[in-house]
Amino acid sequence: MSGENRIAAPRAGGVTPSGGKGYNPGMAERTVIFVSSDAPHALRSAGSCALAAVAMERRVDVFLTGPAVGAVVAGHDGEGDEPAALLQQARAAGARLIACSASVVEQRVALGEAEAALDAVVGWPTILEWSRGVVDRFNF
Repeated sequence: MSGENRIAAPRAGGVTPSGGKGYNPGMAERTVIFVSSDAPHALRSAGSCALAAVAMERRVDVFLTGPAVGAVVAGHDGEGDEPAALLQQARAAGARLIACSASVVEQRVALGEAEAALDAVVGWPTILEWSRGVVDRFNF
């Protein structure tokens, strides 16, 4: 496993942030984005939202569930015009891409691919904890 990406076991309750270029856990302003669809317009909209929030110097956590997990992982090394490209750009700018562990299993995503494309794989208790109290929430 690389030094930058760490996948958390669901029962571990956490993961060390990836240390992306713009990620600052001390940022007071937070935005949470939930993405469950693998539709191109949903992935592009979620990516645009994440990039805008990062540009506003907000802490951004993008929680991926269902088919969105497979689409974002599959698009990790893709071209800039792929639907998930904006989410990967947001990740490079400091947003965290976090997948639901049940969705990783359901979508049959290989662990090595998940480690390369995501910042964490966690269970619902962790998703609820990490998103608790965040007012700015968006769903795609």
